[in-house]
This record gives sequence, structure tokens and C-alpha cells, in this order.
Amino acid sequence: MKNIAAFIDINAGKLSSRSASIIHLIQGFQQVSETPIKVDLYVFSPIDQIEIPTVSSVSLHEIVNLNDSGILSKNQMDTIISKFSSEAYDILLGYKSTLVDSIMARASAELKLPLIPQIVSINLAPSEMMIKQSIFSGKALSNLKIGYASVLQLNPSFAYKPLHESLMKVESVKLTLPNSTSFSVSTINKVPQGANLGDANYVVGAGRGLKDPSNWGMIEELAAKLGAATACSKPVSDINWRPHSEHVGQTGIKIAPKLYIACGISGAIQHLAGVNGSKTIVVINNDPEAPFFKYADYGIVGDVFDVIPEIVKNL
Repeated sequence: MKNIAAFIDINAGKLSSRSASIIHLIQGFQQVSETPIKVDLYVFSPIDQIEIPTVSSVSLHEIVNLNDSGILSKNQMDTIISKFSSEAYDILLGYKSTLVDSIMARASAELKLPLIPQIVSINLAPSEMMIKQSIFSGKALSNLKIGYASVLQLNPSFAYKPLHESLMKVESVKLTLPNSTSFSVSTINKVPQGANLGDANYVVGAGRGLKDPSNWGMIEELAAKLGAATACSKPVSDINWRPHSEHVGQTGIKIAPKLYIACGISGAIQHLAGVNGSKTIVVINNDPEAPFFKYADYGIVGDVFDVIPEIVKNL
């Protein structure tokens, strides 16, 4: 194990909680490595002055700014993969996302490294890793024992606690990507501002039990009280009651918040596949036989139009 590349997020000069877990995992790699490790961090957002917690013995740190708009063309991807090849990375790390997934898949093929998706936990040993992996859309877990030369795609629920913390200085490098000519933006539909759904600790979701898109005001009010993101079931986004960026489920966004409140959602297996990483699930539904209650930590049998205003009033 010599070289590691990791994808991180920096907002206002600070690491996201998921990016902090990646740094802590790199700590773990250093602890079991017999030789110094070179770490390069790749970030798509503007880089401010930051201090990154990690072990001081990790060598030659570099933050590479990928100045990208969110979609990579072939020539931009070629530039990134060319740098990967020149650095001869043994390990690539990143949380699951459309952008990172596309880079990891290409890198896996080019660098001839196995791609391990949907990792929920990792235990490290000197010559191998024990990996717990989410499979079948989150319905089961598998255990793998692999070597360290791998591309590791982390599930949104993955977290790695630090062994210890110290500060390292990093050299910031900007990788300029060529202009893309393979696509153009014709229209921009702005998503309502609020907590980022993928990173949110608290999420309030709603389904067709809301009866009409005009009733979403109480969902947004509850979310605002909790500092939560809003989500919806697939049928709701399919009929354009809510933007597709809020669709949580097997074919939508998969989330792993500390708290998920499901309002008027029956609990189809496709929706459960997107939320089963949640630490606590609260279900509000007027049907006591709704399947979601079987998977809930707490259930409220009642009309969402009565229950949610009462919750909001008492927060």
C-alpha cells in the first residue's frame, strides 16, 4: 500500500462529516501500513484555507481541485484518469454519487483494480481488509476479505471513527480540465433551498397520502423546525408533485440520516431500499396495516393532516 486517492467535500473551508470519515479511514490505513503512504485528496468545490485532521506520518499530501460543473465530458475524464495512472494509486476512496461513481468505474478498468461498491464498514489488518457490503438494494449484507489494492465505494451510512487526530499541512494543486464540448445546458430548474438531502442528519419524507402538492407546506414547515431536508416517494416525483431530486428509493437517492420521518408513505419495498440505512425511522400513516410500520422504530397511526400540525405546534 503506497498511494491513496480520495474524493472529499469542502464547504466554507470545512470538511463534510463524510469527508472526515474518509480522512479517519486513511488514518487507519497508515496504522496498518509498514511504509509511509502518499495521499492525494480530490475535491470539486473551491478550496479555502483548511486544516485536515490526520496522522502526521502520512507523506506528500496534495489537494487537487477539479474545477468541474458537475458533468464530465470524455476529454475531462481522460485528464483525470491520466493523472490517476501517473500517480499509480493503490486505493481509491469515495462515497457513492453519480459523479464519483463514473470516475471510479473508469479508474477501476484503467488501473486494473477491483471495484467494491456499497461498503458499510471496514476492519483493517496488516495485509487485508474485512469489508461489510450492502447488497440487493440494501436488503442484505455480505462480508468480503480482500487485499488493499482496490477501488472502494462507500455507502452513505459508512462512518469511520478517528484513532487519533493531529494536523497536517497540505499543498493545494489545481488540475485544470479541458473545456467540454460534449453537452450544453438548455434550461436550469432550481431546486428549493434547504438541507442537502444526501448529507442531512434529519429527513422528512412524504407520499401520496398528502393528497395534493399544495399540502406540502406542512411538510416543509416540519422540516424547517427540525433543520431537516425534505424527501418524497417515487409516485410523488413521477406525477411532478415534487422535484425528482427529492425522490428517495431504489431508483432514487439512498439516504442514511439519524432520523427519517415518513408521512403518508405506505412503505413499498422500493422506497425502503432507499431509507433502510436510517438510524431511526418514524412512520405516520392512517392505515394500521401499512407495510412501513413493520420497519419503523416508532409508528403513529393517524391522519397526517392532524398529526403533523400537532408535532409542529409542540416543537
